[in-house]
Amino acid sequence: MPVNPNFLERLVLLRLNKGPAPMLDLFGASSFTSVTLALDIGLFETLADVDSPLTAESLADRLDAHPDGIAVLCNFLVTEGYLEAVGDRYRLTGMTEKWLLAESETNMGPWFTYWNDLVLPFWERELETAIREGEPSQSIYEWFDEEPARWETAQEGFRATASIFVDDVVDAMTVPAGQGRLLDVGGGHGLYAMELCRRHPDLSATIFDFPDAIDAMQDDIPDEIVERLDTRTGDYWTDDLGEGYDLALLFNVIHAHSPAENTALFERVRDALAPGGRIVVLDQWEGSGRTPVSRAGLRFVALTYHTTLGADVYEHDEVSSWLQTAGFSGIQRQSVGPTAGMAIVEATKQ
Repeated sequence: MPVNPNFLERLVLLRLNKGPAPMLDLFGASSFTSVTLALDIGLFETLADVDSPLTAESLADRLDAHPDGIAVLCNFLVTEGYLEAVGDRYRLTGMTEKWLLAESETNMGPWFTYWNDLVLPFWERELETAIREGEPSQSIYEWFDEEPARWETAQEGFRATASIFVDDVVDAMTVPAGQGRLLDVGGGHGLYAMELCRRHPDLSATIFDFPDAIDAMQDDIPDEIVERLDTRTGDYWTDDLGEGYDLALLFNVIHAHSPAENTALFERVRDALAPGGRIVVLDQWEGSGRTPVSRAGLRFVALTYHTTLGADVYEHDEVSSWLQTAGFSGIQRQSVGPTAGMAIVEATKQ
């Protein structure tokens, strides 16, 4: 994920020296907005398509923009580590090539767009309500339902961030040997189910989610697994999930629900599993931050969930108790991915 080392260095120095660290919050907001604009107008892709650095005038011609504006924007992006200046010309940094180009497997551009176009406008509308009333006036998912195009933007963003974790998550999971059936509850973009099917040729998968979420991912199913991956649309609280599955995923789902709701959802998943079937839960976990940065990250996640869903970050012990109540045993936890607080919890149907 894009992380500017110059920004982090300044932040550490200011904190240690008790300097005006709040100023960096302003810089960070400006950096985010500038990067999102650069993505929107195609600045990074334009530089990626040429063999040598470009001047602000050349970029402006290609982007239908003013040279003075492009120069100011590029100079700020140089300071923030997204571009390099070569004389009066500009080129991409390795960080930008890895994280913000469409051809990169770790392209986080859609995640920036998701936050800029959806999450932050929702925050602006609902943050005060969520703080004063304890929850937003509606969930961000209900807001997505009002315009299906929002789901497309959201699923692209979810898929982008999942691309960072998918290898670590799949490596950490216990997958039944031989032929097996997988249920991905609230699977949305389907990236985890797709990767599991790639790695396990005898595995077939069903992705279950709301119709708008499923519609947004249909074109992303790779040809090599299309015969082993199907979808079911509906509400996982009320509609039939199917039965006889060997493995079920609940990834980034439980933070959206109350403890009682999660226990009930675990029970529904248990009923859909074959005897000895396994459930795998992926989420962030309260109390898992071991450094100031990781603790701040979890607090940010908690505030985001509260503002957008009226939800929370749960402790591992809470989730374990819900699983036991729902009829699971052999509960194990394993941290995954580069982000502090992310872990999978696995359990077996009793």
